[in-house]
Amino acid sequence: FELSDCFSDSCEQFFHCVSSVLEVHAPLVNKTISYVPQAPWFDAEYKDQRKLRRKAERNKHKSEEKKILFEELRTETTNMANLKKQQYYKSLLDKSQNDVKAIYNIVNRELDRKQNTPLPESSDIPRLCSDFNHYSMKKSRI
Repeated sequence: FELSDCFSDSCEQFFHCVSSVLEVHAPLVNKTISYVPQAPWFDAEYKDQRKLRRKAERNKHKSEEKKILFEELRTETTNMANLKKQQYYKSLLDKSQNDVKAIYNIVNRELDRKQNTPLPESSDIPRLCSDFNHYSMKKSRI
């Protein structure tokens, strides 16, 4: 590290020195934050119940009564979430009661299943037709 008479050079040297030390001891880490959309059954009542549960969770270490209160609120919150999920999915399935395709679409969407297309993607239709033709001719010769 060499001292400089020029202020801007000194600042640049300082920045370089600090950057190199930080890079060794605390390297820059890139993180990806994914957006998770809110569940459709998550309403204001459930949100308020979760706030109460979290408040009780912060205070549960202060006394035995507060620990018992937290455990009761935790059970109530879990039961409320299960009930709201049941009601939401029951209403979805009731709306498409006789439509089997719609029910399968609901199930596949909730299980995050993506339907794969059996055909290859192509913007050149004549070439795709030609490839299929060659493929079928080759298969018929075997």
